[in-house]
Amino acid sequence: MKIFFSVIGSILAIIALSWALAAGDFAFQSFWKPKYRQLDNQVFKQSEQYNDGMVRDLEGLQLEYINADADHKQAIRAIVLHRFSVYPDEKMPANLQNFYNQLRSGK
Repeated sequence: MKIFFSVIGSILAIIALSWALAAGDFAFQSFWKPKYRQLDNQVFKQSEQYNDGMVRDLEGLQLEYINADADHKQAIRAIVLHRFSVYPDEKMPANLQNFYNQLRSGK
């Protein structure tokens, strides 16, 4: 009988230990995971591939805007302003900065 209770107690101890480790891991991840995500996001936005892709995308939007007729320019303008607003001005080439400033001023 004593062996039976020790086996049951051991099983319960193992279950409690595994539950405590899982809860500890959840608490650890809930504290550190946002910090890792933020760091990953910062590294991604500083990467050469991201910046090259954004400049290429913004140049494509500029070309679309320039080639659009007067009716479509107003529709494209809102999209262009939004896409340009999420990318820092200091990382844009001079021609894109000028284009963005012209659109913001309403010209």
